[in-house]
Order: sequence, then structure tokens, then C-alpha cells
Amino acid sequence: MLVTQDYMAVKEDEISVSQGEVVQILASNQQNMFLVFRAATEQGPAAEGWIPGFVLGHTSAIAADCPEGSMKKPSSWHTSLRIRKKSEKKEKEAKKDGKLENGYRKSREGLANKVSVKLLNPNYIYDVPPEFLVPLSDVTCDNGDGVTLRCKVCGRPRAAVTWKGPDQSNLTSNGHFSIAYSDTGEATLRISGAASEDDGVYTCVATNELGSVTSSASLRVLAVSTCGIRVSWKDNFESHYTEVVELGRGRFSVVKRCDQQGVKRLVAVKQVNKKLMRRDRVTQELNLLQRLQHPNIVSLIDTYETPSSYALVLEMADQGRLLDYIVSWGNLTEEKVACYLKDILEALHYLHNCRIVHLDVKPENLLVANDSSGQPTVKLTDFGDAVQLSSLPYVHPLLGSPEFASPELVLGEPVSLTSDLWSLGVVTYVLLSGASPFLDESAEETCLNICRLDFSFPRDYFQGVGQAARDFICLLLRTDPGRRPPAGLCLQEAWLQAGPADGPARAEGCLDTSRLVSFIDRRKHQTDARAIGGVRSFIQGRPSA
Repeated sequence: MLVTQDYMAVKEDEISVSQGEVVQILASNQQNMFLVFRAATEQGPAAEGWIPGFVLGHTSAIAADCPEGSMKKPSSWHTSLRIRKKSEKKEKEAKKDGKLENGYRKSREGLANKVSVKLLNPNYIYDVPPEFLVPLSDVTCDNGDGVTLRCKVCGRPRAAVTWKGPDQSNLTSNGHFSIAYSDTGEATLRISGAASEDDGVYTCVATNELGSVTSSASLRVLAVSTCGIRVSWKDNFESHYTEVVELGRGRFSVVKRCDQQGVKRLVAVKQVNKKLMRRDRVTQELNLLQRLQHPNIVSLIDTYETPSSYALVLEMADQGRLLDYIVSWGNLTEEKVACYLKDILEALHYLHNCRIVHLDVKPENLLVANDSSGQPTVKLTDFGDAVQLSSLPYVHPLLGSPEFASPELVLGEPVSLTSDLWSLGVVTYVLLSGASPFLDESAEETCLNICRLDFSFPRDYFQGVGQAARDFICLLLRTDPGRRPPAGLCLQEAWLQAGPADGPARAEGCLDTSRLVSFIDRRKHQTDARAIGGVRSFIQGRPSA
């Protein structure tokens, strides 16, 4: 067989050949690789090893097309004679040693992974399924850079190549993607101006009549925060942290308590599923957390990326969720509720001064940690829905349970900073009564109750709760966002500021927390992943109360 193009060995059991050389095919495997013998020449010694089938061609066919004198017949004849004699000698030795059985012989030690291969007709190239000689490799680039993913494919018949993006859709050449596939089997995908939305796993699929094979690699686009700071995602999360126990689950993530190796410190790690949320969404939360420093906000420690998730390493709130803390300790009073609410309002006041609205204030996102003096401090966490408002109106999608959502969010209207104050009003109602003020049999009915401001203070639920506490709830639960007081003014409310000597400002005695146990259990088995649509038309189609 004639070598039709140069080939450089890339594996230990391969040999390099040059265009125009004549080789003898000894064996073949299923990956379209051929075990060949190359006779000694002036350029080098004799050698035996593997080469891909696409560099071979028939000597007879090529010789017929070559002009007279382009190939030296005496040299070719002598070469063929030497190869034939060497091959016959090897066959005799193999038969003598009993190594040749039923047309099969064992390949040399170290070649073809020591598998048995069949002697082939040197004048015929066998069809084989495709194989990646050079697979795809992971690539990291800066935002806006051009990047190329490349691999090398062999197979006979020639394999057809397709590319799939992070969402597993087929890619085509356009202004952003450029796809090429050379005669030598090199397949490339060029991405111009890579952005955060290009981040993810890309797959090259090679297919022919005998089979299909894939090669995948990750493209990591280093994001830049709104402050111009590059967002860095570290590797090797498992070598730095050991998972201890799962703490909770959200729409797109799971939070686990982890032990930082080498340092006796527990941390909370929020692992965001890559399949459910793109990197740019996670980067948005990260950008906000990097800028926030407040004793009532859970702080960010580090960021990592694993094959399946983005990991945000957060400060550990050692006392867990607020409602679990209240139920476990008992003896809940209005005074304690007021202290918890002041901590939350301090966090909201800080956020709102930065024009940041949280948009997911609910019991699951309120944690408790003991401060240096051993006193409980409430901390706000989970900034996955938080945004920094600008002069442009922002409409936030309504996902899952609307229990704590404001009327403007339910109706698909622009949100405001006081949208968080509505949610805090619902939280206050829950803390004092153990019940949810607007919850109904369906999400749509719950939304209807929110927009109609349909709630009350049942005597059984609010037994022992003073009028000042009820007035504070009504102050926050106002349909018009403009009529809700900002967080700073709420902190000055008499019910929150009342001390032990103020007497009637707060009711005395312990509150009933038995209903909180049922509330916690119901929320644990509730999913918040379903998008709620058509609420406005549902509300408009219902008669007024």
C-alpha cells in the first residue's frame, strides 16, 4: 500500500510515515488503524507499527495516474520483494511456534493493546466505525475572546460530523459559530466573541454507517462583574471541602453543610445545578454578594465550579433556619419577634440604600447565628432573585408558591424596593400566628387573595397578640407599593422600638408555636419550581368579593 500523505505518530505503538512510501499491511483493528511494516530506506531503518487508514491508498491506482519516471519501478519492485519475503518468513515462524491459528495471529507485545487481530489482504482497506484520534479539550477564555474547539476524527467510510451546544441543540455556521471539517479529519468549532451565554459543554458527534462516537469538552468564559472585576471560579472543590449533610433545597440549587479541610470551620455551600441555571444568572448573584458586607447578611467566602454545579461557599449560620430555631427553643414572645424583625429590617435597609431589592424574603431565607456574645442574630440569605434597580422598570417572573409575593409581582407589574416590605409583612403574620395570611387551595386562589388584600386576624390564631403588632402587619400589607413605608421608617415604629418599660406597646406572655410546626412541615414538601402564568386573566375573570 502507498502512503498518500505524511503522518506523525501520536501514540507509543504508532510509527511516522511519509508521502510516497510503500508499506505492507499486516493487521487492522476496529478503529480504522492498520498495523504496517515499512522497509528500511536511506532515510531510516525498518519499522513496524500502527497508522490510520486515511493516509493509505492503493499502489496500483496511484501508479497509473503518475507520470512516467515519478516512481522508480526497480526500487518499488525490490521493496515489495523484501516485504513479501519478510512476511512469508514471519508466517512460517508463527506456524512453527504454533502461534497462528484459524487465520489469526497475536500482535506484537505492546501493540494494539495486546488484542488478537486477523491478517488482512494488504490490497483492501476495511470499513470501520469512527474514532477520535485527538479528542476535544477543555478551554477557558475571557469574555469577548474568540475561541476554537478542535478534534481529529478517523473512520471508513468518512464520518459525518455534527456539533451540539450546551443546550444540546445542533449548531450551524453563522456569524457567531464557524464549523469546519478538513480532508485530514480535523473538525473545528470557532466561536467569535465568546460571552457568558456560550459557557458550557460542547459535543462533537462523528457518525458513519458502522457506528457513532462523541467527544465533549467544557468552555469556560470568565465573566466580568458590573464593577469590572473578573469573576473567578476555582477548581478542585472536593480537595478543599468535605460534604457533611444537606441543609435544604431550592428551585435550582441544594445547600449543604461542608467541612473546610485543614481548617476546623463549617461552611454552607450553595450548589447551583448547571442544567437548571446558566452561568450568567449565577454570576449575577455572585456580583451582588461580592459587594455586600453587613452583619445581617450571610457573607460570601469563595466560589468553585464542579462538573455538575456552581458552588458558592457561604458563611455558616450555626443555629439554622429562623422558624426551626423558634420551635426548638420555644417561649416565643412579641418582644423576641420584634428583635428578629429588626435584624431583617436592618438588612433590607442596607440593601435598599444600594438600590438592591431581594424579591425572595421568606422564612426559608432567614437564618440564625449566635454573635460573639452568644445572642441570636438573624441573617438574610439567597440572593438568586435579587436585582439592582435602575431607572428602567423591572418585572420579575413569578415562580412557585406566591405566599410571600407582593401584588405587583403577582400581576406582572414592575417591582419596587417596598416589594420586600410586603413580604416582610407576611413573614410577621406567620411568626405571630403560625399561619399564612393569603394561602388558599391553589396558587391562583392565593394570588387572588393577595391582590384583593383578603386576610384577617382570626381570634384563635392571634390570641395573646397585641393591637400594635397587628397594626404593624397592616402597615406593610398595602396593595399600593408607594403607601408602604421604607425599611428605615419601619425601624422607627413604636412596636419595634418599645422596651420592657413601655408597658402596653407589646402584649406579654408566650405565643402559641404549635401551628409553626405544621407550617414548617408543609413548606418542606412544597416545590417552588413551577412558573405561574395567566394570573391577571384569572383574577379579572373572577367576580369581585
